[in-house]
Amino acid sequence: MKVAGVFLAAISAGMAFSSPGSTCLEQPENFTAYVVNTNITLKWDWNNPCGLNVTFSVQFGKSVGELESWSIISECQNVKIMECDVSAAISNFYEYYNVSVRAYAGDNYSPWASLEFNPDQEAKVGPPGVHLESIHGGDWKIIISNPDLEFWSPAKLDYKLTIWKNSSYPEKKTLDVFSGQAIPDLEPEKTYCLTVKGREENSIPSPEICIKTLKAWSGLPRPENLHIYALNMKYILYWNNTYDGNVSFTVQLLLGYHTKMSPDISKNWLSVAGCENIQTMHCDFSSAVAFHGIYYFRVQAVHNNNKSPWSKMLKFEPKDDNVLGAPSVTVNASEDSLNIDIAFPGESEKNDMNKVYGLTYRVHYWMESSSYSKKIKEGTTSISISGLVADTSYCLKVQAYSLEYQKSSKFSNVTCTKTIKGKPSHFKNGVAFLIALAVCVVTACLIVATYKFSQQLKHVFFPSCHLPKFLQIATFSGFLCMPLLFSPHTPSKQSKNLQRLPGKQAL
Repeated sequence: MKVAGVFLAAISAGMAFSSPGSTCLEQPENFTAYVVNTNITLKWDWNNPCGLNVTFSVQFGKSVGELESWSIISECQNVKIMECDVSAAISNFYEYYNVSVRAYAGDNYSPWASLEFNPDQEAKVGPPGVHLESIHGGDWKIIISNPDLEFWSPAKLDYKLTIWKNSSYPEKKTLDVFSGQAIPDLEPEKTYCLTVKGREENSIPSPEICIKTLKAWSGLPRPENLHIYALNMKYILYWNNTYDGNVSFTVQLLLGYHTKMSPDISKNWLSVAGCENIQTMHCDFSSAVAFHGIYYFRVQAVHNNNKSPWSKMLKFEPKDDNVLGAPSVTVNASEDSLNIDIAFPGESEKNDMNKVYGLTYRVHYWMESSSYSKKIKEGTTSISISGLVADTSYCLKVQAYSLEYQKSSKFSNVTCTKTIKGKPSHFKNGVAFLIALAVCVVTACLIVATYKFSQQLKHVFFPSCHLPKFLQIATFSGFLCMPLLFSPHTPSKQSKNLQRLPGKQAL
């Protein structure tokens, strides 16, 4: 018992005693509060060295500001035993209370012994009620009745069963158990003893119950070795084929929340659609469950009118038990890169694993001739690896990974692809020359076009000056401006010839 705090107090009235015999009235010891479910009992010890006929009285109080407000507990006044039930006086299970007790002998009394406690912190889960029922196939079903827990959440009411053979050297086995569950693995004609307690550490176990099991079952045997294949959100339940003849099977499931809430889970099983009266040793229940949930499965065999006992329950939690399959990979190569297309796990089965898990992809790639690999991580299904060497074989493998659920798939099969062979150097030089020539031609064309365009602009905005018409005619006939073409000090040959002409022609 964890006690919030213990303190000793002497009330002023208790400091003095009315007679010498009061020296035998010692203070109560080991004052403790026991809280089981919602029942609160105060207990204490008292040493009676003088053999006095004593009674005890209890008071309790709560702090109000700097003062302590005390009240008596009527059921706990002048009691002769060293305990008192104060459940009726405690109105709030979550508050702290101060309680005090002292001994009386006539008009004399001991000092107070005091205690502070919080019922919620001190409470223990009391022992559950337990009884067993014999069911079909020689099994035993355990029924557990919850204690009266006004302040406890039903989520705390998970139970553990401890069971052992009644022998000189019993080997105890502890397992989780639900009310209405068949107790597994009991041998015929043996005596077993058991107790049940809550999973909480502060739970109190039930009293021992012992039973003797029935004779061995001689009818149709129960299905054995249930296991689930869960890959890419496709779920298939399998069991062993131990039967001869025309045997059919029925599969049932139990929703996980019933194990915490139902007083008898044997009444909450549901048949799985498509898995009733089947003759295969497997059942596809993918459409019967949600990704976030807990489920239990069991199977029964039927032959004519004979039914086997139900198999042991098998727990299944999709988000934890589902396995990510390897992704599929398609690779296309160029001269210096690999383009990778990834089909996420389950895509071919139309199970949208990518939306549920939020997958990323790890790509490991390496030269086929080398053992050194490089790694990249992407969140898309289209990935390009560049900067590779032409005409070289590269290998790669891809793994899907969910950060949220901390799950990794297996790697895809190794895929090897050769990058495209590069073009010859003389071809590259020719291509470069043609490109340069094309650039020069385009540049020249641009220059010419620019010049022509500038001339047109000049003609429009800055037109040239022209001589008058009669001057243009004279000029073209050779009679005007000719002397202006030569220096006045150096007569041209033509002027000399003119001087030699006869007078009329010269004029």
